[in-house]
This record gives sequence, structure tokens and C-alpha cells, in this order.
Amino acid sequence: MSTESLKVHILEQLDESDRRAWDALAAPRSFYAGTRWLDFQREQEHGGRVHYVCVRAGDQLVGAVAVFVVERPSSGNYTPGRLFPDALDQGDRPITLVGSSRGFYSGPLFSDARALEPLLDAVQDIADEQSDGLAWWLYTTSADAALLTRRTGVVPRLLNGECVIDLPGNSFDDYLAGLPGSRRGRVRRDLREFESAGLHLRRAQLSDEYQRCGALLAATQQKHGVQASADAMTLWLEQLSRAARDTGQLHLCLDSEEQPIGFSLIFTEGQTAFMRAVGFDYERAPHVGEYFQLSCYQPIRDAYADGVTALHLGAGAYHAKARRGAAVRPMWAVPTRAGAWDAAATKSFNVNRVDELRAELPGDDLVWTSACEGWL
Repeated sequence: MSTESLKVHILEQLDESDRRAWDALAAPRSFYAGTRWLDFQREQEHGGRVHYVCVRAGDQLVGAVAVFVVERPSSGNYTPGRLFPDALDQGDRPITLVGSSRGFYSGPLFSDARALEPLLDAVQDIADEQSDGLAWWLYTTSADAALLTRRTGVVPRLLNGECVIDLPGNSFDDYLAGLPGSRRGRVRRDLREFESAGLHLRRAQLSDEYQRCGALLAATQQKHGVQASADAMTLWLEQLSRAARDTGQLHLCLDSEEQPIGFSLIFTEGQTAFMRAVGFDYERAPHVGEYFQLSCYQPIRDAYADGVTALHLGAGAYHAKARRGAAVRPMWAVPTRAGAWDAAATKSFNVNRVDELRAELPGDDLVWTSACEGWL
């Protein structure tokens, strides 16, 4: 731990040196905390402002978090009034989102424990100036929620769960061997079905293929109830490719005529591969395990080849993901201001969400920590 005094800087832009240092802090945490995703989010929040809070010991960046101040979040999943209708109404004040405005992850980054308090003080200063003291940490891990709630005294609310497959050993066979027998059998059936269908995968660059993938992504979004056009999703992929500097791993699933019926897009941060997007042509896809070939099995093979130790599959589809080995880790919302919601109503809210999550799981796959017990 450095003995140098800490200084806080709030920046409107990051230079290349700051980007490298920021990403070093983000690498153990999440792709969604790194500068590639931050650049993409900044482009999505039209008219919003992004403040980069940096805590330094001398010339070393030891703490960081982005703060988004928006009139209206671009994602409904980041709109507090929609998520929590009973929460404090801020009227026409801007909404301050800490850590992210999409991606289902936020949390303070720090390599020196002393950096946490000045980091949180700076966040509060921004919230005081912009949104009447209220800012939102949405989709924090249980460990981060515990840190944040010690400061605010506000009981967190359970939002969803992130699905993560830990990868033991050194090969795909080690992954299989680590699954319970019934789940191992399910994976082997998926593999056999895919192999018999005459499909194959090919690696590609997103910058070369985003136009063909846009319609596939739109079809998948529509299948899950999201109104998204092919043009809008093509633009979304183009913007992501540019912001992330074309660093994603793209797999195309091709039929015998070399036409894509599906794709997956993965980004690696630190020791974790993050599944960012999948898309399919549901009319032409034979539905023989191509979804899990793209979203799980090939990314797992790539992860082992690259020395990566976990695959992050995001939220939702909990049953199917758990059947392929994912543990489900709760993600929480923590406001920065006391009185944002009623504590008793929050505990009832959390109990209901836990019951809903567990009802979607095939077994005891929800990873619970002792820090969370008092929030129910």
C-alpha cells in the first residue's frame, strides 16, 4: 500500500495513460467497468454527461469510477422509477448513475483501500450538485453492496443475478468433468446434435461482419420482447466495434451454403470472458444446440486456450445457463441517500425477488453470502 497522500481528480476525458491505468483496475472486476465499455456507454447516452472520478497516490491511479448524469437513461433497466415505483421521486432533476448506464454492472474500482472513501465522497459531491444528493449504484455485487451500504445505511434491493461459469483445470474435458452427471449428459447431447447438423463456426472481426449480424441480433431481441429493428442493431454493433476498438471475439455459425444463421460476440477482461451479444435467424436455424455452441461451448474452448478462468453469461435464462454449469450471483441496487425507499418494504421486495430467482433455477445455484442475510 502506498504511503503517499491521495488526491481526487474529476475528469471529463481520459488520456491514453489514464485509460491503461483504469483498465488495470477494471481487469479483475468486469469488462463493464473498463474503458472500452465506458466509451460505448458514453456514445449511447445522448446529451448525458460522464464524469471520470480518479483517486491518485502520487502518479498512480488507485481508485476510479465513472458517473453518468442523464436526463433520461437510454436503458429502461437503468431507470430507477421503472425499477422501483415506490422509490423517492426526483421530479425533473437529472438522474445520476454510478459505474455504468447499461451492462448490468457497477462498482468502485480501487487497488488501495484508502481510496474508497474519497472516491465515494466525490460521487456524493456530484450527486449533491446534479441530483439533489441521490445517485444510484445499480447492479452491484454482494461484496460491493455491503461496502456501499455501510456508508449509507440503506438496505440494498435485489435486482437480478449474473451467471458465471468457473472453468477448472486446463481443458474442455475438465469443464465437463466438473459438472454433475445429469448436466454433463445435457452438454454432450447438445454437442452431438450440433455435430450432426452440418453446421460449423468461423472466427471473424466484428468490423467486417456487423452488417450481417445486425438482423440476427434484432431477431433475438424481438424474440425476448424488445422492439429493435435490424438497422438499429446494426448501428449498435458498429458503435460497439468502434468504441471497443474491434477487440471482441466474433463467432459466426454457418450453414452448408456458408450463410450465417447465428453469431456470438465475446470480450475478455482480465481472467474472464464476457458474452456480450448473440443473434440468430430463427427461420433458418435448425435448433440443434447452436445457441449453446455459440454462447457457451466454443467460448469455453477459447477461454481454456487463452488461459481465461471464467465465462460470464450475464443475467436471464437462469435455468438453461445453470444447466451448463453457471452459478448465479445476486446483483443489487444501492442508492446514495437515506430515505430513497422504505426499509421494511425493501426487505419484502428482496424476499420476493429471491423466491423468483430460485423458482427459475434447476437446483441450489444461487450463490448467497452472509453479508446478504440482513437484507431479507
